[in-house]
Amino acid sequence: MARKGITLAQAGEYEFIKRIRTMMPKDGGDIVCSVGDDCLVTCQPENDLMLHTTDSFVEGIHFKRYYSTYVQTGQRCMAASVSDIAAMSGIPLYSLVSLAMPPDTLFDEAIELFGGLQDTAKRYGCQITGGETTSTDGPLTITVTVIGSVKRDRMVLRSGARWGDSLYITGNIGDAMAGLMAFERNEKQYTRLKNKFLAPEALITLSRALTESYDITSMIDVSDGLATDINNICRESSCGADIYEELLPLSDDVRKITDKFGIDTTEFAITSGEDFELLFTSSDKSISKKFKLMNRTITMIGTIIDRSHGIKLHRINGDIIDVLPEGYEHFKS
Repeated sequence: MARKGITLAQAGEYEFIKRIRTMMPKDGGDIVCSVGDDCLVTCQPENDLMLHTTDSFVEGIHFKRYYSTYVQTGQRCMAASVSDIAAMSGIPLYSLVSLAMPPDTLFDEAIELFGGLQDTAKRYGCQITGGETTSTDGPLTITVTVIGSVKRDRMVLRSGARWGDSLYITGNIGDAMAGLMAFERNEKQYTRLKNKFLAPEALITLSRALTESYDITSMIDVSDGLATDINNICRESSCGADIYEELLPLSDDVRKITDKFGIDTTEFAITSGEDFELLFTSSDKSISKKFKLMNRTITMIGTIIDRSHGIKLHRINGDIIDVLPEGYEHFKS
């Protein structure tokens, strides 16, 4: 179907900035100076630590046009970036966006992309307050920077896990990549899985509730897959871990689609990324092995042990296998 409307090349950069500027916040409050100058200028919250995170998303690698609209692409990129703030129990404050767009991108498509980014940023309390636009002959590339804050006594790092801690995860694992598989294999069903991939949620309020209610020793968002992200925690914390297959929270939909295509469900689930669930450790005895918080199920899936033991998955059939960082890794074939 022919695309209708003027392109970015026809409209020009200044017209695009003029349009999106109306979608951005005006100066005032904590924002001293935003769009129109060389830098975003803000007031720093007193005695808070500042959090800064940047992510880049490239068409063909992180998203594809045949299953994702421009609005959905913007929503997904912003939520994925805000999720890094959730992983440290922070509060998102502002965001910056750099867009490298092909000149033949339709002007209205570019506006839809920015709208998806800004609407999601507003939902998490970190409106886009600046950034950069540029032309590219390569694929559409979106770079999102999110700035947040956290009280010193609420911040959680990857490096705090200790021997004897229990290992927990929120929600289910494998749903997002199963949704992507449903798209790529032209499955008409699995709407819930597809939505999980298209519309991830940054668990800001859940993360804050966890650190307010319990002693959380380490935390990470599961973006690259459980296998990779537990390795990230163990590497930074100088520890090992035992994970138990029978405890892993796997949805019926994931079991159904992996069975259909003859894929090992557990291996698929632990190496699948993009779920943006929270993986955390704690020795707090008041935490149940399975419970709900903020309407989300949280499950204990293992324990933290000595580094020399490595990271092991105890399968239901009695096999014990090494858990290697086999999720998505850039630049590795």
